[in-house]
Amino acid sequence: IMHNKFFVVDGRFVWTGSTNVSDSGTGGYNANLVTVVESDSVAAWYTEEFNQMYDRGLYHTRKPATKADRRVKLGNGELEVLFSPQEAPISSRIRPLIARAKDHIDIAVFFLTHKHIVSDLIDAYNRGVRVRVIMDATGAKNGYTKHELLRAAGIAVKVEPWGGKMHMKSAVIDSEIVITGSMNWTSSGDNKNDENTIIVRSPALAKQYEAFFENCLLYTSPS
Repeated sequence: IMHNKFFVVDGRFVWTGSTNVSDSGTGGYNANLVTVVESDSVAAWYTEEFNQMYDRGLYHTRKPATKADRRVKLGNGELEVLFSPQEAPISSRIRPLIARAKDHIDIAVFFLTHKHIVSDLIDAYNRGVRVRVIMDATGAKNGYTKHELLRAAGIAVKVEPWGGKMHMKSAVIDSEIVITGSMNWTSSGDNKNDENTIIVRSPALAKQYEAFFENCLLYTSPS
């Protein structure tokens, strides 16, 4: 599917993340994470992705695989952009980041069905990394969900019980790295759907994410 949710404005601003443009998505009912970036370079990358689909009709696996390096310094941090399926963000970036985690990984996600990520999280937990996961109730009922494997390994998993969706597709690692975007942590998100993923290296933004994650824990139960 074309699962992106992004705007490019005046070749300068990018609005992106997990938020669908709907009353429940933008009105505070669902839990989402939005990233707003002011950068000519980032706007150009998203414009190129848009034009590839809109002008050339290249969607999904019709887009050629690339190994583009889209990184830019912003303030005191660094931002990296990857697109699915051509850059396979889970395989190329997220799994290596999990493998290098030293202290903690907090994940808030709608669907978590990628078996290799689950294996990586269990490996991280077994080497002493604190791993916590908040999942959406719909995702937890999916036939391919892997959250029970995490629980069986001893990892803390909570399923949101409130009306709105835990619709985020995000994580923070070691109070330094924030992963966000439109991509659920699934094989389709990595190598079939049109998606965008942002990796931010910024302790300041990681601290903001961690505060939001702790707040989400207050409204979830270990169901």
